Amino acid sequence: MYRHVPLKGGHPAPRLSADGLDELSHCKFIETYKGEISHTYFKEEILMRKIQSFALLTLILIVFASMLPLLAWAKEESVNLMVVELWEKGRIVIDAISQTDDSMTNPDYKLLPFHWYPSTAKYWINPKNNYGFSASAVVTTITTSAETWDKQTAYAVFSYQGTISLSAGKRDNYNVVAWGGYQAGVIAVTYIWYSGSQILETDTRMNIVYKWSLSGEAGKMDVQNIMTHEFGHWAGLADLYGDVDYWLTMYGYANYGETYKRTLGLGDINGLEAWYGP
Repeated sequence: MYRHVPLKGGHPAPRLSADGLDELSHCKFIETYKGEISHTYFKEEILMRKIQSFALLTLILIVFASMLPLLAWAKEESVNLMVVELWEKGRIVIDAISQTDDSMTNPDYKLLPFHWYPSTAKYWINPKNNYGFSASAVVTTITTSAETWDKQTAYAVFSYQGTISLSAGKRDNYNVVAWGGYQAGVIAVTYIWYSGSQILETDTRMNIVYKWSLSGEAGKMDVQNIMTHEFGHWAGLADLYGDVDYWLTMYGYANYGETYKRTLGLGDINGLEAWYGP
């Protein structure tokens, strides 16, 4: 309840409230109180906006994370596969072939559109076989084939990693040399997964349709002879089919008891150096 107290001059004095405040002071108090409420509301509004922004950012990160597998799949789509087959015998015009090995004077070579860079071809060997070869003998023979190429360049093209039980011909992030089944007429097949000009993975399968030897026996395919040729594909060299290139390691046909592909010719070395330098 307010009490009305007259002032001099006939003007009424401000009414006093029960708490002793006049009307003017009471209004200022209310305005101040309202101002404090507005300031508190403003701080809460800022806090809510920050929470909303954080929630939105979290949602964006969750959506992006869920898309990573799709992005990886899209990247995988750019990977290609080339299958290179080494055929038995083939068309040979005897008159066009030098009767003596002229590989060290033949400069011919042909490159595949890709090779190993900037990494090294780290490879594993599955020595399992049905020919009675010991694992150590298989490893020694195949690593000798790889070293035949590595000796001709300062670049480390190959690096043997050990034995493995995986098969060849499946992309699994292991570069594998192994025996396995394949169609008749094809002695060995090399699988090359690549992107652009870079090889990503390589496998070689030696065909169990054929009999194999570690010593160049007649009537059998020589492991070192064939694998030296196949490692040429790993290094980025293509087959040569001209009869004049018969004595080069990268000649695209082979035969039983053949061993001359164990050593590189001038053209083979030229091709290797074209990719990796001397």
